[in-house]
Amino acid sequence: PEEEMRLASSPVKEISRDLLAGYNDGARTAKTSIEEVKHFLPRYLELISNFEFPSHSVELSLARLSPFEPSEWTAAELELLESFSREYFRKCLCTHPIPAMYRGMDSILIMFRKGGLNAMDLLDVWYDETSEQSLLHFRDLFLEGFDPYDSSKLRSPFGDETLARNIRTWLSSEKTRVHFSERIEQQILGNAELKEEDVRGLNLLYEILRFS
Repeated sequence: PEEEMRLASSPVKEISRDLLAGYNDGARTAKTSIEEVKHFLPRYLELISNFEFPSHSVELSLARLSPFEPSEWTAAELELLESFSREYFRKCLCTHPIPAMYRGMDSILIMFRKGGLNAMDLLDVWYDETSEQSLLHFRDLFLEGFDPYDSSKLRSPFGDETLARNIRTWLSSEKTRVHFSERIEQQILGNAELKEEDVRGLNLLYEILRFS
């Protein structure tokens, strides 16, 4: 009751990460009132945009959005969610490692999937990013994003089989292999400031992409 009162009486923009995380992770019905979710949504997006994830796990930060059908959102709201997901995914690609608590892009993809958004569409954004950070994220996802004992499962326990299969298919596609092997060549030849450990990891990935 005390937390509920604090949530209800606070201006949305002043709600703390911890208070919203308590609300997000707390016991609830399978489907929260959409008016309630929409009320808090601006603060969710603001916190997430600053890497202050309002949950005990990155992957669950948008979980309250998942039960709703597209018809329950206005066209403008759907456009906002799609725009946010793409711009935020782009921001994550250009930020390595992700601050505060390191999570890979697998966690970010799962977060949007748990929120009922099409995570696979976001992978197209990756082709347009040319930063060193986006390439390091690709290396991490390819080499470390899956369970080392079961390559059909994502490393994160929140990943589902369908998403794991779709990501694996994308990573294995000819388009992806050619694109990122060329990116690795450009990065290694043109960036003398790469850390030695990053060069080793990218060289390993290059061999896998080109010859396996």
